[in-house]
Amino acid sequence: MYESPRTILQQKLKETLSTTESSVVSDLIKLSLLRSAEKDSNLLVFSEIYKLFGPEQFAELISAVDGKTLTFPSKQEFKDVITTVLCYYYRSVEGKEWEEIKQLMGDPDLNTIKFGIRATSFGSFLDTMMQRLNK
Repeated sequence: MYESPRTILQQKLKETLSTTESSVVSDLIKLSLLRSAEKDSNLLVFSEIYKLFGPEQFAELISAVDGKTLTFPSKQEFKDVITTVLCYYYRSVEGKEWEEIKQLMGDPDLNTIKFGIRATSFGSFLDTMMQRLNK
């Protein structure tokens, strides 16, 4: 269940559960998360994240969040982040022109003003971070 235990509980589980028992306990955790989702359908996402990450990474996520409310970006917001980063990379690192960036991105209608502003802002953020690291 835990290949690299980080807590005493995780170490105890690793030492006491066989591979088969670990698998059963992992499945029971999934079912428990699904049970919680019966009361609140918004909690179904925890079961999906557990299935995606597995017990060890899910435990790390829970430790990092530790009860805080968390809002994930929408698919479109995440797509915009990726587009911004790629525009920054192609424009600032590779020195490409916007027409070439549009071709590389496979989007002839890419909003170069929107993503140009975002890429510039991202570059300013990176510069600020570098200055902080160099102090």
